[in-house]
Amino acid sequence: MKRKIMPFIKIFFIGAITIFITLVVIGITLALHWPWWAILFLLLFIGGLVLGGFFIRNLLNERMGKLFEESIVAQDNAQIQTLSGNDRDERKLLQARWRDAIDVLRKSHLKKNGNPLYVLPWYLVIGESGSGKTTSLNSARLATPFVDLGKTGGISGTRNCEWWFLEQAIVIDTAGRYCIPVNGEPDSLEWQNFLELLLKYRRKEPLNGLIVTIAADKLLNTGQNAIEDEGRMIRRRIDELMRVLRVKFPVYLLVTKCDLIQGINSFCEQLPPESLTQPMGMINQNLSADIHSFLENAIQTVSKRLRNMRMLILHQLDAKHVDPPLFFFPEEFDDIKQGLSIFVKTTFGVNPYQETPVLRGLFFSSGRQNGNPVSHFPRSLGFKAPRETLPGTTKGLFLHDFFAKVLPKDRYLLTPTRRSLEWSILTGNLGLTAWAVLCVALCGLLSFSFVKNLHAISGMSKEFQELPVLQGEFLPDLTALDRFREGIIRVENQNKSWWLPRFGLRESIRVEKELKKHYCRQYKSRFMEPFDQNLMQNIQSFDFAASDHVYAQYMIHLVRRINILKEAPYTSNIKRLREKPQPQYIPTRDDGPANHPEAMKLINNQNFYYLAWREDADQIRKEMAGLEDAVKYLYGHRNGNLQWMLALTDQHSELLPITLNDFWGGDQQAAQDI
Repeated sequence: MKRKIMPFIKIFFIGAITIFITLVVIGITLALHWPWWAILFLLLFIGGLVLGGFFIRNLLNERMGKLFEESIVAQDNAQIQTLSGNDRDERKLLQARWRDAIDVLRKSHLKKNGNPLYVLPWYLVIGESGSGKTTSLNSARLATPFVDLGKTGGISGTRNCEWWFLEQAIVIDTAGRYCIPVNGEPDSLEWQNFLELLLKYRRKEPLNGLIVTIAADKLLNTGQNAIEDEGRMIRRRIDELMRVLRVKFPVYLLVTKCDLIQGINSFCEQLPPESLTQPMGMINQNLSADIHSFLENAIQTVSKRLRNMRMLILHQLDAKHVDPPLFFFPEEFDDIKQGLSIFVKTTFGVNPYQETPVLRGLFFSSGRQNGNPVSHFPRSLGFKAPRETLPGTTKGLFLHDFFAKVLPKDRYLLTPTRRSLEWSILTGNLGLTAWAVLCVALCGLLSFSFVKNLHAISGMSKEFQELPVLQGEFLPDLTALDRFREGIIRVENQNKSWWLPRFGLRESIRVEKELKKHYCRQYKSRFMEPFDQNLMQNIQSFDFAASDHVYAQYMIHLVRRINILKEAPYTSNIKRLREKPQPQYIPTRDDGPANHPEAMKLINNQNFYYLAWREDADQIRKEMAGLEDAVKYLYGHRNGNLQWMLALTDQHSELLPITLNDFWGGDQQAAQDI
């Protein structure tokens, strides 16, 4: 159903995007008053970009694919030449097996349904040597037209890999030394070569699932350290698979050799034959990463069903003919939980260094009934049960439907790994289009910045066709300079409202700085320097017999100017300068125009901008030094007399009066009593 709907969804989205782009082009043309024929050329240009993008993408994909395959082949051949005789033969045999299997698929009728390498899902079986991988596949009695292809029994099982061409899937059975290396580095290198071959021949959908086998007797009879070591090694192989293949696939944990759990054989003899082909286990339906909860739920569910089935079997059998192992089988099965928990935690647990694999399901099976099961439950009760000898049959218990039905249903569960997904997002299918859009956007922004700069400079030229020329008259000069200041503020606000990047086009800012410098020069030469000269002359000729009120006026003016000058080099914030206590400018003549209230207001306001726009830090320090010398001069000629401070407080009526209560304090109630 999904495959049938997807083409229609794609067509719908392509049509919607085409209509949207067409409407946008028409809207832009109408907004900019372009001729109608421009729409056609714009659409042709966009269509050419899209087609060019697809062409380059396909060209790059094809080229990269060929280079990748050639590099793998060259690397394989180079490695083979450096290997010893034995290892070289093994590597050549592995490559030969792959070539034979791929040839079989390419020549089969699968090509009627598409690429024969991708028609059926591929599954990989890994596990320790002797864990029952090949036995499970043999005993599952699975239908395959190529029985002998790729099957070469070695001394200890599978030599390198065996191919199982099933009706619903392709299963690759790997040698145990790939998972748990026996010969050290040669086995690890051969495993890496196996992964390269898998990626070479099936790059788009390299693996649909992984089957990890662990023998039941190992979980029952082996210590915790050995189980953890095997779990860590298998986790490493799973991590290598995900890193190399760049996909996250479902992992099925298959507990084999369950015939070595005491009582299972007697138990299964009482079950109908068709139930023995069904899988015994549980699927992680929600693909939950909480493996502990899943394992607890799976063991409890299977154990509960076994107990229910035991009741049914005992109900049907004569109590005199009940085999004791059959009766104790559910309890014997529970003993596997401890070792299984250790293995699952080590293999599928979350850690900060590796991506967490997806545990899709837990299943139990038996491919050959051989050996001597060890009973644990009677031992816990304090007596030793006689050891059972299995008949050596090859019944496939709970295997057939696991391979034939469970695995094929999960074909589409593979997803990109987190690292692969991040990389795909970064360098996805829209890479070329993104670069094109970025280049066009940059060109547009650069053009916009240039036009806005040009517009700003043109506005400044109109605003300041002529710089203010001061005539020597106080009020006209003050008014002209104030108009000049207001024009600079408009330029400054225009530059501040520039919300796009300038891309190095800072001409309007440079012009703004030059205007501010000119304002500072004009204000300083026309107003500040004459005022300071008169101020210093008055201080030098100061009559120290004058009233404290006059003396305080000079002192407060000098100190506040010093404080503001200390702040000025570190801020251009007018509001911050206004918040500081302001100096009261001392009139030089009683009838001068500077004493007019409006003139004083303009002078104070212009002085704020003069301080905020100044950039001559050295000159500011010199002015501060001169003002500090003036303070020292005035203070020294009064011989440290602070009587003038009283006059200062009188000038500031907003100050709270100082009373004896500020010094003595005391209890309010006691004061009232007195």
